[in-house]
Amino acid sequence: MADRDENQEKARRERRRERGLEAAGGEKPSRGRLGQAGRAAGLTAAAALAAYGVFLVGAGRSRQRPVTELPNALGMRLEYVPWGDVHYAFYGREGEGRPLVFVHSINAVASAHEMRPLVRALARGDRPIFALEWVGFGHSDRPEIMYTPEVLEDQLEHFLERVVRPAGGADVIGLSLGATYAAEVARRRPDLVRSLVALEPAGLGDDPAEVGRLRSKLAFMLPGVQRALYERLTTPERIFEFARDQLFTPDFGVPDEFVEYAVETARVEGAARPLDDVVNGRLFVKEATETYLRLRQPILVVHGTAESRRAVQMKRLPELEERPNVTVVGLPTGPLPHWERAAEVAERVRRFYVERLGDAEPAQA
Repeated sequence: MADRDENQEKARRERRRERGLEAAGGEKPSRGRLGQAGRAAGLTAAAALAAYGVFLVGAGRSRQRPVTELPNALGMRLEYVPWGDVHYAFYGREGEGRPLVFVHSINAVASAHEMRPLVRALARGDRPIFALEWVGFGHSDRPEIMYTPEVLEDQLEHFLERVVRPAGGADVIGLSLGATYAAEVARRRPDLVRSLVALEPAGLGDDPAEVGRLRSKLAFMLPGVQRALYERLTTPERIFEFARDQLFTPDFGVPDEFVEYAVETARVEGAARPLDDVVNGRLFVKEATETYLRLRQPILVVHGTAESRRAVQMKRLPELEERPNVTVVGLPTGPLPHWERAAEVAERVRRFYVERLGDAEPAQA
């Protein structure tokens, strides 16, 4: 067992070194290198690291919060985990039983706040609750690295293995790309994930890697364009318009808190750094459907059926629905069904745990 753990850690460190989250002595730094490799680059890289160092005060869970303060999105304790040369944040609440882990999506203003309605609905029980914030988003550090699915999948694996430490696996609830990253971790480490609830999962349509690629090439050729574009995309007016036209149905409307928190997280130092990777399609997962199809764990897919608000393609959803371990629920909402119908989604999740996983009936509120 010790040899297996040592080999897993060695493989994980090698993947992280290749993707820029750990330094390797003697290597020249690229966009994805921090730590020792960054220090070897000379005065320019050293100055950049020094400027970013204000975010790395202390170590482990004693680390202070970022300079640009964000509100507490979930009303739970907020903690930090050291990971390579950065720290990532998570919300947590102690409890009894199998851990429930939430992971948000990936977009220009993503954070754990996206999961707030469902977290609040399911927190009425007594299970341990964890809500991860991806590196580059929310309260987590926002380093200047290459953001890829592999980086974030490694982060989730680290979080489950080192922080949550679920005996028999955690029950993971993910939104959009967050669900798809969780599916890959569940595939390669089934000991860490007992079940997956995928809200509006990304990757069940055509290959999205081409989306926005030409636009990205045109938009980011000039210095300063990325930041200027990001600032235009994340004004309160633009966020409201996007949410009104793309995310929420007219009958539900756009919640004020959704816009307000999105604006707050967009103003954290370094918030624009993952944007190029989002627009280029680098953060999307190739062959995501195959990953879902390979899973043996119980899966609940909850998606919105309002075609005018379709955020991701679902062409291959019927293939997934044919699997005996998969339950699919469509609701007349946009791509955030857990906002528009939080109570119903929470009840579907509870029934899924009872019927597919043999959990005890939830106590009546």
